[in-house]
Order: sequence, then C-alpha cells, then structure tokens
Amino acid sequence: MREYVVMADSDSEIPYYFAEEHNVPVFLMPYSLDGEEKLFDLGKNTDFKAYYEAIRNGAQASTATRPPIDIQEFFEDILKQGKDILYIVFSSKLSGHFELCELARKNALENYPEARIELIDSKSIAMGAGLLVWHAVKMQEEGRSFDAVAQWVRDNCMHALHFFSVDDLMHLKKTGRVSTVTATLGTILDLKPVLLLKRDGTIVAYDKVKGKRKLVKYLINTAQENFIDEDIYNDILVIGHADNPEGAALLKKEAEERLGFKNILLMDIGPVIGAHCGPGTLCLCFLGKERTE
Repeated sequence: MREYVVMADSDSEIPYYFAEEHNVPVFLMPYSLDGEEKLFDLGKNTDFKAYYEAIRNGAQASTATRPPIDIQEFFEDILKQGKDILYIVFSSKLSGHFELCELARKNALENYPEARIELIDSKSIAMGAGLLVWHAVKMQEEGRSFDAVAQWVRDNCMHALHFFSVDDLMHLKKTGRVSTVTATLGTILDLKPVLLLKRDGTIVAYDKVKGKRKLVKYLINTAQENFIDEDIYNDILVIGHADNPEGAALLKKEAEERLGFKNILLMDIGPVIGAHCGPGTLCLCFLGKERTE
C-alpha cells in the first residue's frame, strides 16, 4: 500500500505549528494589500494587527487564485516521493481555486499515472475546513487508510460549522455581500449580522443582533444549540478574530462557562479571509450538528 499525505491550503488556517509538527503540506494562498502581493504562511511571519490596522486606515485588500501550474508542481513535489495525496480544499463556491486544482490534478496524474490524488470540496473555509484537516491528519497518523480517512472527511463536511459576524457592515458592502441601504441602516442601528456557511458552501446572512454583548450571547447560544457531546465533535472550539482580542476574550469566557468543548483555541483570522470580512470580525468554528440549509 502506498503512503499518502493529508494536504491543505492556507485558507484552512490550520496553525503553522500544527502543520510543521505533523508535516502537513500546505499550499499557500495569495493576498494583496495596496497592490503588494504576498502568500499567507499560516501566520508564521504575519503581522495580523498591522494588516487590519492598514485596512482600517484605508488600505485596499484583495485576494486572487494561483495558476494551475503552481498547484501541479506542488502536487508533483509530493508524488515524486512515492506518496498519494488527499487534499481537503476550501469551499469551491468561494473561489475558482477548486477548479484549478482539478486541472492541476489531471496534468499531474498524466506524469504520475500510478499515483492517486483525491480532492475533497470541504464546503468550508478557515478553521471549519481546518478542523477537518486536523482530524484527518490525526487519523492518518493512527494508521487509518486513505479510503477510510477520505470517507470520514466526506461524511463530516456538513458537520463543520461556522458562525461569524463582521464589525463593519460597510466592509461587507464593499465586497458585495450586503446592499448600501442595509449597510447604512445597520451601522446607524449598531446591528451585527450573523453569517454562516450553507450546505453548498456559500455564505449567507441569517440574522442580526444589536450590540456587541448581545452578539457574544447569541453566538454562544447558537454554538450550544449545535453542540454534540461526543468524541471528536466535543474536542475543539476555534474562536477566530480579525484584530478583535476583546471580543474574542468575551467569547472565550462565555464558551468556557457554558459549552463542553475539551479545547478552546483563540486564533487570528488570516489576511486572505480578512480581506473579505474586514477588521473586527468574530467567528466560531467547530464540528457539530449537520448543516440544515
């Protein structure tokens, strides 16, 4: 039986120390700030605070895909070691990256016909996808087969939950997520939209909450409603923030008091995702009850 690796991209936002410790190949995704392009390295050399401060001060952030030849070469660097690839990709509905990966896969397998590359559309982003990667890596290290791990990931994609809220509706307006009228009224009324990822991997705003403290209560209530007190599902809650440590600390305090997760991780939201959600965003990611819409 051939060896295999569980592969990720940096939009999964797994911690760089986890990737290094477990030898996870990570394809780095690009972002730009005022036209200067960089690759997100999972935070190893990223100044998150400076990035979000620049956006607050008017800098223009954007994202892009990388050409399929870059992906193909990344694949082939692994295949030449005699290893197959199980790649858990961030949601195909949020970027053209998945389609480019399919092209790169086809080309790489023409050069390595004996190899296997499986792409799984996680229908997730950030640590929603990252938790699938996290557990898949652990299973692979325990000796589970390629097929068994791939099936577990496919079975649990709809259990990867994301509940998040942006701090500034005007930023969502810039990226086309809400209308000008909604953004203006929401800002005046201090409304915080709560968003989630649907079953198809798209983002939808499904509720609004007035004020920051009510938002924290709302997010924790939502997590509590979707919590599964079973192994793996109760393992990790990720609290992500885009330069909003105070909000993240409030979420962590409430989560410790009311939720039954064994581990709570506080993490910075990376610059690729942050380019779309903007500074101040708060996010909860965990494996819980299956998505219903």
